[in-house]
Amino acid sequence: RTLAVSVGQLGNILREQSKPECVRAYEEAIPLCQRIGDKPEEAILAFNLGHAYKDIPALRDLAQAERWYRRGLELFGDDDPRRAHCLGQLGLVAYERFIEARAAKLLKAELLKHLNDALGFYQQALQLLPPNAVNDLAVAHNQLGLIYKDAGDLDRALPHYRESIRYEEMQGNLYGAAQTRANVAIGLVNAGRLDDALAYALAALRNYETYGERAAEEIQKTKGLIEKIEKEMTNDK
Repeated sequence: RTLAVSVGQLGNILREQSKPECVRAYEEAIPLCQRIGDKPEEAILAFNLGHAYKDIPALRDLAQAERWYRRGLELFGDDDPRRAHCLGQLGLVAYERFIEARAAKLLKAELLKHLNDALGFYQQALQLLPPNAVNDLAVAHNQLGLIYKDAGDLDRALPHYRESIRYEEMQGNLYGAAQTRANVAIGLVNAGRLDDALAYALAALRNYETYGERAAEEIQKTKGLIEKIEKEMTNDK
C-alpha cells in the first residue's frame, strides 16, 4: 500500500505539472491497489486519471476521461461522498462535449444530447452533496445555470445561478459571486431584460470592488457592461 500511495503521489505531482508521464505512474499504482484490495485508493487513482485526460492538453481525450471517472464512481462505496465528485466531473465532461459540438456547428439534437447528459449528472451530484459542501454546491448550481442558459431556458437557469451566488457568499467568495452575477447580467441583456441585467451588473461591480486593484480588469469590464446596459435602456425609451 505504501508503494501504491507513493507512486500515485508521483502521478499527482506530474499531473500538476501537466506532464503526460503521470498516466504511467497512475497505471503502475492501480494494479498494486488491486493486489491488496484497496478499492478507495484505486478509486482515487481512477479519478485522477480522469483529470489527466480532461485537463492535460497533450493527453486531452474526453472519452478516456469519462471512462476513468465512471471507474472511480464504481469503486467508491455507495456512502462515499466522493461519488458526487465523480458525477460532477462526468457532468463537466458532457458539458465540454457540448462546447466542442457547438463550436463544430453540429446538429441541434447532438447539442441537446450533451446538455441533457450534463444535466443528469449534475442533478445526481446535487442529491449526494451534503449541506456543508458549500463550494461543491456553488459549482454544481453554477453549472446547472449554464446548462439551462445554453438550452435557451433562462427562467430555469436563474434559480440555480441565485443558489450558486448564495453559496459563494456563504464561503466568503465574493469574487466567485461577482463572476456569476456578471454572467447572469449578460444572459439577461441577451434576453432583453435590461432592468434585471443592470441590477446584477451593479451587484457584480460592488463585489469586484472589494478586491481593489486585484480585480482591476474585471472592474473595468463590468463598468463597460453597465454602460452598455444603460445605453440600451436609454435607446429603448
